[in-house]
Amino acid sequence: MQTARARLVLLFASTALPAAAEAAAMHAVGFLRTRAIAPQFSAVWPYSMFHDLRWVLVYHNSWFSLGTKLLAAVVVHGLLCAVYVALAWPMEIPRPPLRRLAGRSLVFAAFIALLLLPWATIAVATAQFALAWILLLELVPLLVLAPLVARGGVVSDWWRGLPTLRLAGWSLLTFVALTIGGALVAATPGWFAVATAGAMGAVNGLIWLGLVRDALRQKPVLYRLAPVAPIVAALTVASVYAVDLVAVRLISTGPQSAPSTTVLPPVPQAVIYLAGFNSTYPGDPAPPAGPVWRFSYRGTNADGRARPYAPSDTHQSIVDSARLLAEQVDRVHAVTGRPVALIGESAGAMIVRFYLARLRHPAVTSAVLSDPLVRAGRTYYPPPGADSGWGIGTGWLLRGLLVVPGGPLPDDVDQPFLRSLLDNAPLFRNELLCPVPGVRMMALLPTIDTLALPPPGLPDIPLIEVGAIHAPLINRPAVQKIIGAFLNGELGITPERRRYRGRLAFFVAWQAPALPIRLNPVWRTQTDTDVLFQRVGCPA
Repeated sequence: MQTARARLVLLFASTALPAAAEAAAMHAVGFLRTRAIAPQFSAVWPYSMFHDLRWVLVYHNSWFSLGTKLLAAVVVHGLLCAVYVALAWPMEIPRPPLRRLAGRSLVFAAFIALLLLPWATIAVATAQFALAWILLLELVPLLVLAPLVARGGVVSDWWRGLPTLRLAGWSLLTFVALTIGGALVAATPGWFAVATAGAMGAVNGLIWLGLVRDALRQKPVLYRLAPVAPIVAALTVASVYAVDLVAVRLISTGPQSAPSTTVLPPVPQAVIYLAGFNSTYPGDPAPPAGPVWRFSYRGTNADGRARPYAPSDTHQSIVDSARLLAEQVDRVHAVTGRPVALIGESAGAMIVRFYLARLRHPAVTSAVLSDPLVRAGRTYYPPPGADSGWGIGTGWLLRGLLVVPGGPLPDDVDQPFLRSLLDNAPLFRNELLCPVPGVRMMALLPTIDTLALPPPGLPDIPLIEVGAIHAPLINRPAVQKIIGAFLNGELGITPERRRYRGRLAFFVAWQAPALPIRLNPVWRTQTDTDVLFQRVGCPA
């Protein structure tokens, strides 16, 4: 009885201490928002390996570094999980020697690492391109795969048979505990977060105890001869490309109409509307009859009218698009004699923000950022020709995963738009929702973004939440009325700090860790301010 009690104490201590130690280390170096993933360090399969892979894919700057860190993740978690299995093993069931358990766990850890590598890569892509719906899509396969591999490292024939409901329940409980635990760790102030992480690590010990006992006691398993390992591998590959196809479907917005003059009330400004990535515009032979002008990714005529453009034209860099916007602003201002308001949708919002920050804009008095990529550029990967750089292996994994044969996004991750998003990450990380002197600004965010990828800090410009996913918001009559009231100065809105503060921790446990600006040579020449790692707000 004393031995069983001692095992329990060791089990809870060995799952609590690593989580607390990781949280303490991250707090010490300023990774305050990344502490939420610390409880995953000692979680059951496959969550612990998913935790390691995200760190490795962000924090490697050479192929040698990537290989050694992947090997270290397999060895450390293979051995650590063997210890957890040994400590959770029921006293009444003969236990194999620790050496056999270690060998079994090491082989299984290598299998899980290869299995989850594509999904960890997509998690890093979410941090790079800030598409919240990809974050949610990446969690679905993780939830499906977890119960299928729940017995891995516990029994030698884990790959045969399907999990029982009890084992599936332990896997689901792990996800819920890690999500809630991550939110609690993120919300706990100061060093007290270390104790919270340790407590959630101890919860992992309780789950290890129940999972190991049910894995050993519940025999025969369902469909004992079913080859689970091949099924899991096939599901993983298929789900990666399924998400890729869904991503293409969601990004490819096609023709995107500007705010309707029948809904948008009369405003004193000439309004330039910038549609998003992969949008199209067939052109208009006559100047607009109302106040709304279309932005073109191919430039404008002398009278400010937008030229037709195709989806491929939207793939150009943000810098080039901002220069075209500057030319159109000057022409529209000269033709109409009115001040200019800018409305940018998604990628268009990023162009507007870059233009306001980097180019002269005396004619612009108002700007609306609709569905901007609020947490873009948190990680990095170098261009294809680079021999080294942070995330070099991640870049090549993305090139292999996110290209749909025959789809509209060939070589997606190296298109100029996405490269300019990464190269100018300090601006978008630090100042996206910050005010610009002389320009009235507001932002519209879909609910999915406020839940999954909230801004790195509280918004300093007015923000309105719209119930939607990442999709054009401007076409909604209610949204256009809000924009019209804002442009007319009739909308008394302030930054929604109170409601937004409560959402900063939601889903934070499933995001990839951010790369500090100071570590990346491409970024640190631009600024030494980093809102993700410093307690700073918008610049004065």
